[in-house]
Formats: sequence, C-alpha cells, structure tokens
Amino acid sequence: MSPLRDRAYLDSLRDERCVITGRQTSEFEAVDPAHIGVNGMSSKAGDDCALPILHSVHQDMHQRGACTVLRRVIPDDVLIAALQAYARERYRRAKHG
Repeated sequence: MSPLRDRAYLDSLRDERCVITGRQTSEFEAVDPAHIGVNGMSSKAGDDCALPILHSVHQDMHQRGACTVLRRVIPDDVLIAALQAYARERYRRAKHG
C-alpha cells in the first residue's frame, strides 16, 4: 500500500504552531510539515504521519536523526501525554477492534 499523500493537509500544517516549541512561522523561521518515521526502503512516511515542526528542529532531525533530536527537545509532559494517547489507542483497538 502506498503512503497517503495530501498536499492541502501539509500546507495547513505550515499555519500551525510547532508541536515541539509552540512557536509559529515568523519572518525568521517557518514551520514545516515534518514526516515522522519512514514507510520502508527509506521512503517518507505518509502525510498522515506529518506534524508541524519548526524548520530548525526539522533540519536537525534530518542531520542528527529524529529520535536523537526528539529525545532532547520534547518536554517530559508532552512525551508522557503522547505515550498515554498511544496506550489508550492500543487499548481501544484491543477492546473494540
């Protein structure tokens, strides 16, 4: 199955705040639609796996590796909330298919 592609959705992410820093696009730096993960064989993940991330953080993710950067910049409360949401979704799928 090929990854989901949705240009309008990606464009809308540029107008949102960075999920890491909380900053919006400014005259100094843009917010990018950043794809989290890969879809195998070094191909980009689907657009449904994109998040609004400040350009400098996004570039750092490409240079140093996403996990390395995200471990350094994601606040603990955001990480815990994300893991809780993941756990709840796993539970929902296990119980409701």
